[in-house]
Amino acid sequence: MLVSMVRTASKENFMSASSPDPISGLRLAVTVDDQFQWTGIPFPDGYDPARVSGAMVTAFREHQVPGVYAFNSTAPTEEHPEYLDVLDTWMAAGHYVGNHTHQHISLNWLDVGTYLRDVEASEKVLDRWIAASPSRYFRYAFGMEGDALEKTRAVQTHLTRQGFLSSPVTMWFYDAQFMVAYHRAIALRDREAMRRVEDLLVATAIEQIRSQASAAQRAIGRVPSQILLIHGTAVAGATIGRVCAELRQLGAEFITSEEAMADPANVIGAPYTTRQFRNMTQKWAEFAGFAIDNMPPKVLAEVETIAVIDGESYEEVLGRAITEWTRRVAFTPVPNDFH
Repeated sequence: MLVSMVRTASKENFMSASSPDPISGLRLAVTVDDQFQWTGIPFPDGYDPARVSGAMVTAFREHQVPGVYAFNSTAPTEEHPEYLDVLDTWMAAGHYVGNHTHQHISLNWLDVGTYLRDVEASEKVLDRWIAASPSRYFRYAFGMEGDALEKTRAVQTHLTRQGFLSSPVTMWFYDAQFMVAYHRAIALRDREAMRRVEDLLVATAIEQIRSQASAAQRAIGRVPSQILLIHGTAVAGATIGRVCAELRQLGAEFITSEEAMADPANVIGAPYTTRQFRNMTQKWAEFAGFAIDNMPPKVLAEVETIAVIDGESYEEVLGRAITEWTRRVAFTPVPNDFH
């Protein structure tokens, strides 16, 4: 019932007899971040990159989603080198690999030299898979391109010299913030709670994609080809097939990252610098003078009430992970950057 209400409300907000669904005709490249998850946030019992990525490969094949780039921070492979084996299976299925830094630390929190050393550390780990991919793509950790234009330019200059092109995220639906509730439900063996998180995630994905497509039209005057992000988590593996099926049913067209990057909006990006957690469509919107409604989605508060375990809220889990990162690289996190 709740999922039906979310979906119905979403359609009422963006559709009428005179306005088509923004998803109809949407050209969408799918990308996956963090198939190895992150240091300090392990997979729940019974899950690993092979299981999650295998589910995604199956979903992408069934729904004809081509050439999906995986952007993985590689620090987790220090303790789990076997995680890298999943990339062979991933590429054998027709998908590709990009660079996403080693430690997954925001450029906001590091000086340029430290950040670039982290980029290079990941390149050493992933070189043979990146070299076998048709394009050399890089994605900023958290999608954060830096808190100052000078830092962004310095990193972009390095990427250019190394032959990398920055792959932006133009659409996301906060799927990583469903992850912790799903982990709690798994730990409690609460299948009803697992299904509830899954249903809320699918409904939120469609609502957010629809909303962000509408915002792109308002901010830019057209809807460029979009680049969608989903993470390599247990809940994403369980739901990506449903998300892809609904998007295709609503008229979205799945394209490659190369096709999406042929659009200048994705290569040039928004002329807007912010230290806040924003995807590229949000940056275009803020540059145009408005904020996109319901970002982050209000449903996240409800998600946090599912399968509650003391000490295992999303904020607590992420906080412990960031503390672990500070033991590996000296930096001062700024939690307000996520607001």
